[in-house]
Amino acid sequence: MDPLSAVRDLYAHNAWANARTLAACQNLDAQQLDERAPGTYGTIEDTIRHMVGVEDAYIHMLRDQPLSDMGATDAYYAQDLAWFTQRSARLAREYADLVSSIGADALMSPLRVPWFDFALTKHDGLIQVLTHSGQHRAQILSVLGERGIDVPNLDYVAFVEERAAQPAPGDGSPPETL
Repeated sequence: MDPLSAVRDLYAHNAWANARTLAACQNLDAQQLDERAPGTYGTIEDTIRHMVGVEDAYIHMLRDQPLSDMGATDAYYAQDLAWFTQRSARLAREYADLVSSIGADALMSPLRVPWFDFALTKHDGLIQVLTHSGQHRAQILSVLGERGIDVPNLDYVAFVEERAAQPAPGDGSPPETL
């Protein structure tokens, strides 16, 4: 088995879990999105912005691209929830491409993260993205559940089950969208 197949599977799960989390937030009104949510990154909307923004920053750093390519910070974080949902979907495809093409040697190369003052590798960065997003999804869904809103099951086995139920490529069915 390819040693990076587990990483590819985890990134496919991350994309699926992010999409399900963001879908659970789509029908929230402005007050629900902006209400303080103890245990999150401020509010649900702030947490979503932060989660997607960190994934965006890491894809730039993992590709050795400057963070300034993301544009002005204020303008980036001023986008609405629909924009962050679309950006998350695009990032999912970008991470899928990255983990499909990165070599084992590149994984051990240094990753400079300007807000940390210790050494990381690109391997560490890839793992950080997954654990960071998982932490924030859990926070969001915990707050939603506490507020009586139905939340999706994000277990990996639920992802596997859903993926297995997808029609096989080439059978005339529409392509899978995660």
